[in-house]
Amino acid sequence: MAFKQAMAAFALATTVLMPVTAPLLAQDTHSVENPAALGFDPVALADLDNHLDTLAAAGARPGYAAIIARGEQIAFLSEAGEADLDNHAPFTVDTPVRIASMTKPVTAVAIMMLVERGEIALHDPVSDYIPSFANVRVAVSPMANEAGEIETRAPDTVMTIEHLLTHTAGLGYIFEAESDLGRLYLENSMYDGEGDLAFRVDRLTAMPLYTDPGERWMYSYGLDVAGRVIEVVSGMPLNTFFDTEIFTPLGMNSTGFFFEDVDFSEDELAPLYIHDEDGAMVPFEFGTPTWPSGGGGLVSTASDYIRFAMLLANGGQLGDVELMSQETFAIFSSPHATGDQLGEGWDGRAFALAMDVVLPPEEGQRPAGVPGDLSWGGLFDTDFFVSPRTGTAAVIMTQIQPSQYRPEPRTLREFRPRVYASFAFD
Repeated sequence: MAFKQAMAAFALATTVLMPVTAPLLAQDTHSVENPAALGFDPVALADLDNHLDTLAAAGARPGYAAIIARGEQIAFLSEAGEADLDNHAPFTVDTPVRIASMTKPVTAVAIMMLVERGEIALHDPVSDYIPSFANVRVAVSPMANEAGEIETRAPDTVMTIEHLLTHTAGLGYIFEAESDLGRLYLENSMYDGEGDLAFRVDRLTAMPLYTDPGERWMYSYGLDVAGRVIEVVSGMPLNTFFDTEIFTPLGMNSTGFFFEDVDFSEDELAPLYIHDEDGAMVPFEFGTPTWPSGGGGLVSTASDYIRFAMLLANGGQLGDVELMSQETFAIFSSPHATGDQLGEGWDGRAFALAMDVVLPPEEGQRPAGVPGDLSWGGLFDTDFFVSPRTGTAAVIMTQIQPSQYRPEPRTLREFRPRVYASFAFD
């Protein structure tokens, strides 16, 4: 309902479109500017605000917090439903949530910062930084032989840093259980057991690859391994690099892996919910990280993560903070995986580094968004996208565990089309 309250302060009918390069409002991501002056349709934004209220009231998700920015100004802020259903705590833009795989783009930005500094190159072999990767093997088949063993061979290509960031390294993950190799990855999940990131990555190298590096896109542990590369190159623990090099410069004080790194306590973290067979939301127990992972594990808030999204929407810079030059951002945001690697089902999108990217539509094809737009989401239905061509950044947070009883569609399909529908600029 926050958007409706802010709208009351605006004389929308007589506004003139303002430039999107005005100074950031003291790094304030709570002050909403006139959306029409920033090039958005207020009616469409009101529809989005109402829709989130309706979804939360219907029990689709416990609640939502959404922010849309253009340039360095906030155009829209919406808060709906509750973060804590037992204590009736409202879901706000300052509600801390688990963002899971929305950690991955942060890892990719960190890698590109090291690339820009000349400390690493995308074509470098991973084994230059993690020697145990020199011994990886490729599965001849994802199914075990008659002896119950997965046969392997030496890889035909060398795994590079770029492969890690594009999920083309041949590594597995935790979502494939149809093959013997997939079940082996599940039984030896990188996220189970004790040990730091270095130990877990070295243990991963004992697992066979699905394919030769570079052969095809497959969602993977690639960004987790990239996190370890950051540690090796920088000489810092991953959480320290993120905090000192990214979060602190951007004023993201509520984003981190561990509670000692953020400005809220564990009690303030939003509960995670799951829908039961009756469609009711019940708490779902999910621990907090004991080690920093490049592929997931960050906690954040909508008001914090929008700063990171705004940085990307503005080509690697926000206010006086520049994490990537325009040249480096162009590499980061361009397609890195070919159509042959991706296969079918991408619907006008390709894959950049840790994020999907909208392609120019082919003749007769419906656009998937503005060409060059980047997006990614998290397991618990958090989502964001950035539109460098228009300077737009959009973030939405909720907190729901996937299950067969969870109402569909995913939040991204509720959110992104309505944000695009609010665009009143070319």
